[in-house]
Amino acid sequence: MSLAFICIATKFKGKPVCRILEGDVRRREIIIIGAGLAGVSAAWTLRRHGHSVTVLDALSGPALETSFANAGALTPSEPEPWNAPGVAGQLLASLFDPGAAMKLRLAPLPGLIGWGLRFLRNSTHARHGAASAANFALSRYSLAQTQAVRDELGLEFDNLRRGTLKLCRSQDGIEASILAAEKLVPLGLRYEVLDRAATLELEPQLAGITDQIAGSIHYPDDESGDAHRFTAGLAAAAEKAGVTFEWETRVTELMDRGGHIVGVRTETEEIEADTIIIAAGHTAWSLMKPLGLHLPVRPVKGYSLTLDMSGLNARPGTPVFDEALHAIVTPMGNRLRIAGTAEIAGNDKQLRPERVENLKSLVRALYPEFADTLLAGEINAWTGFRPMSADGRPFIGETRAKGLWLTTGHGHLGWTQAMGSAGLLAALMDSETPPVDPAPFAASRI
Repeated sequence: MSLAFICIATKFKGKPVCRILEGDVRRREIIIIGAGLAGVSAAWTLRRHGHSVTVLDALSGPALETSFANAGALTPSEPEPWNAPGVAGQLLASLFDPGAAMKLRLAPLPGLIGWGLRFLRNSTHARHGAASAANFALSRYSLAQTQAVRDELGLEFDNLRRGTLKLCRSQDGIEASILAAEKLVPLGLRYEVLDRAATLELEPQLAGITDQIAGSIHYPDDESGDAHRFTAGLAAAAEKAGVTFEWETRVTELMDRGGHIVGVRTETEEIEADTIIIAAGHTAWSLMKPLGLHLPVRPVKGYSLTLDMSGLNARPGTPVFDEALHAIVTPMGNRLRIAGTAEIAGNDKQLRPERVENLKSLVRALYPEFADTLLAGEINAWTGFRPMSADGRPFIGETRAKGLWLTTGHGHLGWTQAMGSAGLLAALMDSETPPVDPAPFAASRI
């Protein structure tokens, strides 16, 4: 299928922005609900495919919820869903352990029974392995798309291209990580096993725990940065390319005419369009429920701390992942982002002190020589909801309600998969050859 590229006079950061204005694909009028990573990535990509795009968001700007202060990790190396084999026992034990990396709270359980049963049903070795492989394929493609838009637009977001380092404190940890990585090597994963000396050469600021390091796994193709800055920059470029953003516009209902979704209702008006795309993260299910579409995506709360590193003479320079706490420490210019833990607590937005302490403990456990200095300075604590699907894979594509499409349910891989999901969505919408197998992500599995 041929498409005509036309370079227009608009510039972003001094560079011309080229986009598709005409072609063989019918131009659609599209509304995207949500201006986080998934929504803005879809808006940019679909506009490049020649469609007319309007993005609606309840807040005052892009990436102000889940995408605001996340881990900052672009990690195809970590495609495994969190419902790994044995997760049922971990969740049960977490009821009695306030410091558990994955914490289940009792209050939301009645509303999570259906989702929870599917979550556990997909924790078999076979299903978990298949989901990991599918996620890796999408994540690898997505990272390439993210790099391409970064380079094209000159986006600045404290981007690091040093890979990620998975710290192992035992030989068993190294062997388990190698076993998981080897399953993905045939699909394109690259990794290297580092001994203690090589680990410290890559990240000298771990010297304070030299005696605790058995080794590490380095994933050289991973990247990192500030997801909020990336999304804001991409939104600005999308707007210059013709995308319309309507802020402080809350969608209250989808307009259904005989099973065909023809628009949305907001608190003040009705807006019609050919196609509606829900990119609203964990809230997507509530918009779909009145249509009889039961989307198995629920919030899993994550936490982050952002610390000021400007006073340090020597700073961490490589993202370090600590599997025991489901947490990662990511340098972002003069800041250090510590993010992780998983709390199944429904829609409870409370910033719980004990979970914040878990992340402070990780700073002390990794960087004992200067942790006190970091933690004595400005600390920005944050919590947000990851949209977690019950089977560990996002939903990308058209639902059985004609005209209603999804890009949601990415869980902990939101930034890693955002641009790739947008590319897959656009290919499906325009009847192009999909860049990855779309079947594992089909919205028909609702």
